Amino acid sequence: MTEASLTLPTPERLALLEARLAAVESELSELKAIELISKLTRMYGYYLDKALWDELLPLFTEDCSVEISALGVYLGRKQLEVLFKQFLGQGPAKSGPNGLLHGQLYNHMMIQGIVHVAPCGTRAKGRWRSFMQLAEFGKYGRWGEGVETFEYARDEGGRWQISKMHFYRTFHTPYGESWATAVSPKGGMLADYPPDLPPTEDYEPFPGVYIPPFHYPNPITGK
Repeated sequence: MTEASLTLPTPERLALLEARLAAVESELSELKAIELISKLTRMYGYYLDKALWDELLPLFTEDCSVEISALGVYLGRKQLEVLFKQFLGQGPAKSGPNGLLHGQLYNHMMIQGIVHVAPCGTRAKGRWRSFMQLAEFGKYGRWGEGVETFEYARDEGGRWQISKMHFYRTFHTPYGESWATAVSPKGGMLADYPPDLPPTEDYEPFPGVYIPPFHYPNPITGK
């Protein structure tokens, strides 16, 4: 027996090494997807900050579903364009065709992100917290906060997009009163910009207490 033959892997050892390599590649692929999805979501927040609708809209799939507070469900990117450019752009965000006007503040900080990729590698779910600072100089200032849940899809080119988004309002109050004394409005569907479907959940924002459903089990109890 030669020295070289002693170092040759046996079929069993080779199979074990191949299994370990496949596991490492799978874990690496999942971690890469989580990082790409997290970047995508943070980019969404930055584009929303400055009402950059033309940059924000392509982050969503053509058949996306978006639900914001009690406004109802908007289906498809065309409807999403109406919601963002016409309702937010002409109302709360007070933007021009693509960008905030002078004196407008519309910060959306996307934090506490948790992302899970499905075993297929082409779908994922995420849960984030959006903290908002909204203002029009010399007129008003508001705080806002809520949980945003996302679903993501990967296209054939390997690019991730948002396929579903649901924002759950926790509070939305005047800066001067804050959430300490002001009751957050529940809101409702928009007559001028009607949704495709009514709200999927009925809840009261602060001082009411509502826990948006978790997309993941408890890592310890499994519940």
